[in-house]
Amino acid sequence: MIVCAKVPVFPEYAMMNQELKSASLHWNNHFNSGNYEGSWTVLPLRSVEGRDTIIPGLTGNDIFADHPNMDMFPSVRKLLDTFQCTVKSVRLLNLAAGAVIKPHCDYELSFEQGEARLHIPLITNPDVEFYVQDQRVTMQPGECWYMNANLRHQVTNRGKTDRIHLVIDCEVNTWLGELINSAGYISHIPDYSQQQLLDMICELRDQDTVTANQLADEFEKQYNQYQPLPQILSFLQMIGLAYQLETIEGDTFLPGLKLRNGTLVIDTRRLRYPGDVLHEAGHLACMPPDIRLNMNDNLEDCDLHRGGEMMAIAWSYAACIFLKIDPEIVFHVDGYKGAGQNLIQNFNAGSVIGLPLLQWYGMCYDQSTADASGDQPFPHMISWICRKQPVIF
Repeated sequence: MIVCAKVPVFPEYAMMNQELKSASLHWNNHFNSGNYEGSWTVLPLRSVEGRDTIIPGLTGNDIFADHPNMDMFPSVRKLLDTFQCTVKSVRLLNLAAGAVIKPHCDYELSFEQGEARLHIPLITNPDVEFYVQDQRVTMQPGECWYMNANLRHQVTNRGKTDRIHLVIDCEVNTWLGELINSAGYISHIPDYSQQQLLDMICELRDQDTVTANQLADEFEKQYNQYQPLPQILSFLQMIGLAYQLETIEGDTFLPGLKLRNGTLVIDTRRLRYPGDVLHEAGHLACMPPDIRLNMNDNLEDCDLHRGGEMMAIAWSYAACIFLKIDPEIVFHVDGYKGAGQNLIQNFNAGSVIGLPLLQWYGMCYDQSTADASGDQPFPHMISWICRKQPVIF
């Protein structure tokens, strides 16, 4: 997995800087106010339908167009004309002196997941500390860097001047893939599957040294996190969610699992990750009764089931907390397009994908609603099964 890469894109930095200094700009506070301290402001150059919004995008169906602000930056438009890929959001992000962007992850925003975020510093200083997955990345003015925003990252501007980056979100295609993979500097981190863990444990045990056995113990701890199936099945029975253990013929979206008329069918011989049972159970549990009873593989790609995916993610995390099992059992390394750890970190930080929909369906409360009602907030669940009519999108 790529952490960051210095990409061979060479913008007209001097011209961009001049346009930045001469333009009359109206900056807006960044929308994610809980993730920073001090001043972090945004100027949209390309946005959803060219509207005056600072949100980079919400769904895969968003249509992006140049914002009127782009007219003040012809050098940026000239740069984007050289891109042989789909360009989505383009923004200027200004982190003021002394401001801090707290550790967070941007869900499914990485090269491996099909969307890449590029940073071009226009104004910066040596005391800006930009960390991705605990690795400090120092970016010089006019350079272009790909940053894996799906990994945990944070920024502190300890300098006496603002830090302004041009930030471009692009869809990954062959051209962009070749561009990033040809980077002069590129940093990777390993990504282990369950089978790779087992192979490494065996090899380390064969070495039988103190260091090797310590590493094997650590990998074994990770491997053992994949074994809580009996506890999960007891939970499904307790909440009244239908499941059936039987042989599954043919390939399925998740190994050993499929949906059939509102029942979760499980083939324990082909099941790769027991935590996947909780996620698929979440798809069923979060849908209204009439829809649940008609759910079969494969789920239609529509707003209803895209919303159901977000709810299933939050629901399965709440189930992990209720069962007192490690969330990594569900949010494992081979799932969620590699974003499992990021989802856990965001949950721990109070950023809960799918929570508004769960609350609308009467299954849980957010913090403010819980405070007003005297109840407990998410991850506590009022009801594990949805009983309300569907949201009309």
